[in-house]
Amino acid sequence: MRQKFLIIFILFLTLGSCDCQYHLSGVVLDKLTKKPIENVAIGKMDTSDLNNSFNRKTMTGENGDYEIYGFAGRCNEITMFFSKDGYETQKIIFPNNSTDTILLQPTNKLQAALFDYKKGFEILEFEKSNDYPSSDKNTTACINWALDKFEIENIIQQSKPISGPEWHHLFGHYPCRIHGKLLQGSTKFEYSINSGAWFTVSSPDTTLMFGSFKEENNKYFLDSAWTEDEMEE
Repeated sequence: MRQKFLIIFILFLTLGSCDCQYHLSGVVLDKLTKKPIENVAIGKMDTSDLNNSFNRKTMTGENGDYEIYGFAGRCNEITMFFSKDGYETQKIIFPNNSTDTILLQPTNKLQAALFDYKKGFEILEFEKSNDYPSSDKNTTACINWALDKFEIENIIQQSKPISGPEWHHLFGHYPCRIHGKLLQGSTKFEYSINSGAWFTVSSPDTTLMFGSFKEENNKYFLDSAWTEDEMEE
C-alpha cells in the first residue's frame, strides 16, 4: 500500500512539472503612425543578448507579424518582452493561443528618417499611373511617357531639393507619374516622379520635394523646369 502511494505521488509530481506548449501570434505596430514595425525582438527575457541560449528571440516580419511556439511551465500566463531600438520595451502577459496587436511607443531618441539624395539607394518598385490631381485632365501626352529603373535612379541622383514656391512656379503638374518604393539603408521610402520634371520622396511623417534642372535630363520628361527668362516673358 505504501509503495502504491509512493508511485502515485511520484506520478503526480512528474505530471505537475511537465511543461505545456504555447502558441502566440499577432502584429506589432508603431503607436503613433500605426504602421507595422519590422525586426522587433520578442523573447522571454528583457535583454538584447541574442546569443544567450536562454533568451532566444523571435523577430517580426516585414509586415510586423509574428508567430511563436514554445514550452512553458504555465500556459495560462505567457510573459514576453517586445524590444527594438528607438522604441520603449514592452512587457506583456498573454493567455495561451492569443492573437494580439502590439503598439510600441517611440522614444525621444527616435528621429524621423529623411531621404538623402546624395547617398546610395535601391529602387524596389515602380509603376506608372495617370492619377495625379492636375488641372490638365488630358492624358493623351502620357501614353508614350515611361521611365525604366536606370532612368529613375539617374533622375533622383541628379536632381536637387526645391521649395514649395519653386515647385509651384517652376514646374508643370501633369496627371502622369511613376511611383513606387525605394530603400536607403534600412529605411523604405515612397517616391513619386511627375512627368513635369519634379518628384517627391516620403517617409511616414515627412515629404521632400526635388526638381530636375539638368538640361540633359529633360528627355526624361514631358516638360522641363522653367528658367528665369521664361518666367519674365
